[in-house]
Amino acid sequence: MPPPTGAFLDIAARYGKVDPTDIEAVQRWFSTVLPTLPPATIEEVLEELLKHDGASDDKSLAPVYPKDAPLPTLSSSPPAPLPWFASTWREMLVELAGRKRSS
Repeated sequence: MPPPTGAFLDIAARYGKVDPTDIEAVQRWFSTVLPTLPPATIEEVLEELLKHDGASDDKSLAPVYPKDAPLPTLSSSPPAPLPWFASTWREMLVELAGRKRSS
C-alpha cells in the first residue's frame, strides 16, 4: 500500500518549504524540484516515504480539481441506468397500456 497523501504533504513542506495545503505545489515539488536535489537528500526523502508505507492517512484533504484540466460536459458522460424499481414500473405501465379494455 502506498504512503498516505499526508506523508507527501509533510515531506514537501519540510524539505521544500512548500505550502502543504497547495496540492499542485506539492506535486510540482516532487516532479520538478526533488530530482534536482543532491542524491543524499533524495535518499532521505525516499526513506521518509518508506517509513509511512502502508500507514493510514490522518489528514483530510479538501477535494481539488486541477486548474488545467477541462471540465467534463454532461454530453460526454455515460447515460445513467434506471434504478431497478423504475424499470419495473416502466415495464408494468407498458404492459397495462397494451391490455385491451374489457367493458
